[in-house]
Amino acid sequence: MKNIGDLVLSVTVCLLLVACRSTRPNATAWDVVITKTTPASIEVDLIGISSIERPAWEGYDLDQYWSPGEMDSRRAHADKLSKNLQTGQPWVVSWSDPQWQKWLDRGATELLIMANLPGQFAPGRTDPRRTFLPLDRNHWRTKGNRLEIEVQDTIVRPLTP
Repeated sequence: MKNIGDLVLSVTVCLLLVACRSTRPNATAWDVVITKTTPASIEVDLIGISSIERPAWEGYDLDQYWSPGEMDSRRAHADKLSKNLQTGQPWVVSWSDPQWQKWLDRGATELLIMANLPGQFAPGRTDPRRTFLPLDRNHWRTKGNRLEIEVQDTIVRPLTP
């Protein structure tokens, strides 16, 4: 009887481990290379987010996020990397940057790229100053571990297929 009980317990534990593993996101850290192709002054924030956090970021007012003066509270408290981009000088965030581990430990499944682009933009989910990139390796057709992004005057554009 003890052997059957041990067998049942072992099978149950294995099934739980498989179930937990299959529901875990397939997110991975990447080398992210962001290049600005405009002479305009542009600041970029990178934020690792989970699928639960995405709706709150999708509808967030980016004019408020990038408001001058006192920093917007969401921006101030975001777990982010920030950079004022230089034209033609890529900003490289290595997959080995400790920030990746923080994001992945929090359950990040996407990289949110927020760019303070020049000009006026209609608020809402289609605001081109905000781009979501999946961190799932199976989403990208790339050799290696590199995502390339281009920042123009009017859009943040992924270059990696």
